[in-house]
Amino acid sequence: MSLFRSRIIPLSLVTLSLIGCGSIETNLPTQTGNNAVMNEAQDVGSYEVALKRAQQQPTPELAAPFYLTAAQALTADEQYQQAFDILQSHVVGIDFAGQFDGLLLVAQTAVALDQSNVALDALKQAERMPIAERPQYHIALLNTRADVMGALDNWTRAVRDRSNLSLILPKAQQLENQQKLWLAIQNLTDNEVSDLQQSDLPLIRGWLNISNILRRQDLTVEQQVSAYERWRSDNPSHPAAINAPLDFQVMSTLKEQEPNSIAVLLPMSKELKPASEAILNGMLKSYYANAESQRPALHVIDTDQYTDFADAYQAALDSDAETIVGPLRKQNVARLGNLVEDVPTIALNQLETNRVVDNLYHFSLNVRDDIRELMSFAKQEGASNAAVLALQTTWAARQSDQFNFIAQEQELPVLTTLSYEDTPNGRQQTVKKLLQVDESEARIQQIRRWTKQSVESTPRARQDLDYVYYIGKLDDAKQIRPLLDFYFAEDIPMLAAPTIHDRTPSPNTKEEDIERIVFSEIPAITNADQEQTNTPFLLQRLDAMGNDSYLIAKRLMLFTHVQSAKVSAKTGILTLDGDGIFNRRPNIVTYKQGVLIDAKEDYFKHQEN
Repeated sequence: MSLFRSRIIPLSLVTLSLIGCGSIETNLPTQTGNNAVMNEAQDVGSYEVALKRAQQQPTPELAAPFYLTAAQALTADEQYQQAFDILQSHVVGIDFAGQFDGLLLVAQTAVALDQSNVALDALKQAERMPIAERPQYHIALLNTRADVMGALDNWTRAVRDRSNLSLILPKAQQLENQQKLWLAIQNLTDNEVSDLQQSDLPLIRGWLNISNILRRQDLTVEQQVSAYERWRSDNPSHPAAINAPLDFQVMSTLKEQEPNSIAVLLPMSKELKPASEAILNGMLKSYYANAESQRPALHVIDTDQYTDFADAYQAALDSDAETIVGPLRKQNVARLGNLVEDVPTIALNQLETNRVVDNLYHFSLNVRDDIRELMSFAKQEGASNAAVLALQTTWAARQSDQFNFIAQEQELPVLTTLSYEDTPNGRQQTVKKLLQVDESEARIQQIRRWTKQSVESTPRARQDLDYVYYIGKLDDAKQIRPLLDFYFAEDIPMLAAPTIHDRTPSPNTKEEDIERIVFSEIPAITNADQEQTNTPFLLQRLDAMGNDSYLIAKRLMLFTHVQSAKVSAKTGILTLDGDGIFNRRPNIVTYKQGVLIDAKEDYFKHQEN
């Protein structure tokens, strides 16, 4: 079985640096390496010439350097598939002086093509080569691995590699590495930050300390900048003090650009009143949490009191609001494209397809963020082949469609998608079909009919499935995990939609029925003392959403001025994409003895073999 979303990373910079340097230390001896040919291959100027020269060589060993040069040129031109095919056919497995470079390039092109298991395997092969310990090779390995891990959202590993690089890189390359290290740190969850603070990585505590300054929502922007300046004064030789992260550079001028008046558009009178009250409650807690000398004026407008939403939006404009938060209803969000002009507006919902409009942003608890994070978690271990199992309900079918859409977008295979009737027989028959146990049983019966003998055989589950994505609630999931185990799929991980966390498990829940199910949850819930609140999780999430919507309104200029800005918030790590959508990175959790804990990578440890 293959191991465990990756984005296409900017490979051209890494590749061009490799092309500029040629093969690192090409005079190293190999069994069949030809250094003269290596040097000649590095001087070839184009893909076409390199490919032609490769085809003229009498042996695969002499052709490999030219094929490597051709693959490097193709990668620099972002022709990843063609480069990958050349590397697989003519470079990998060939003993020549550029073999190490070839493996690193395989890792880069593979992750760009969403073949994470191939990328991870190539990196492991490169690590095992004796020359990987030599300084220049070691730098190239750490650089490539950090980029690959970042593309796979394995930010903890990326931070470790970038931190180690900071000790050995030439001075001219230090600043770029520091910028990438800061970006990786800002992508860490709060729990990952806590884990890294216990490590002995060089200079890492300083980087984490200033990251924690940005993560403290109880501080105003002015207080955060002041805290950074104090840290900078106490640590003048730290790289983050010598070259301030761009976030702090922008934040030093952010106070002058914060809104003095915010209008909030929420449906406060009808069926969405409880949701709106939870959102407003979260906003107000954030509003009064900071000891600001001057808070923005806050105007709450009940959209339910207006027959035409355009009138409600005009009321927000008439209040002299400099930023508008809302609306919540989808039909009102759909109207914003024709209403938003000069005043930044942060909608609290989004459509399936959002129209890109200047000054219009979207922030919501969209399940697509949860799906992407779960895919990323699985992909860090090289797992990609998924199956979807969902309840036969409208909302579950909608989430199933979203999972399949994102998987197609990321070129991840979904082997089968099934829904089941929530009855004992419905669950059993659907799980058997999902695992193809029914086909295995049918083959056994067929053999018995052919041989007319009582053949002793045990049905087996399919072997091409990396994980099951389950869409249901906790009581439903408790019935599914035991069925997967019973039908020979105890080693197949079960990832679940956030709907699974609809309540705390009851005391009589069997731990083994829920402990091996991984799902996503917002930090406001996973980091809370669950025994001290009886508020339903749904309302807790909306409360956190209200908190973060106020945070976004206050720091909108940071997101728009710093493309890589990451803000740790109650709903996750927030980022703003080029379409005006605020994406969030939630926590990945599982149950242990009835309590939520962080899900670790070794959840998939059975896949290492």
